[in-house]
Amino acid sequence: MKLAKNISFYIVLATIITCVGYYLESEFLFTYLQKNLIGLLLTLLAINIASLGLIASKIQDIVLQLPGFDFSETIKEMKLSLKEQIALIGTAIVTLLLQDSEKICFEYKEHVGNVVLVAILIYAINILWDTGKAVFIIIENIQNLNNNEE
Repeated sequence: MKLAKNISFYIVLATIITCVGYYLESEFLFTYLQKNLIGLLLTLLAINIASLGLIASKIQDIVLQLPGFDFSETIKEMKLSLKEQIALIGTAIVTLLLQDSEKICFEYKEHVGNVVLVAILIYAINILWDTGKAVFIIIENIQNLNNNEE
């Protein structure tokens, strides 16, 4: 349910951004996404994998110090974020193929495609944001553990 709510929010936000782009008669974002989205998503995936590696190593350190901690939900969310990013890459590829297709034509094809591409970008940035927050939460918790030991 939470995932559906988030996706709906990203689509609404992407629709607003797309409408603003059309109102301003600016094609910059749409052209950029059509040419660079796959590379950008792969870069964000690489950043996320590196960040999750850091988080996993810190979780291992905490488990060694405090064996009672259960990180199963955290690990499940880490795996989910990677699956979401892979799904975003696949969705972007399909959207770009359909948008460029000469065989599939309907009146608002370009508009719908642009909304989907912007929504994918927003979703990917949100995943990166969540991972970044997790890194800082772990750093703060490690500092608190170290302060309590002193």
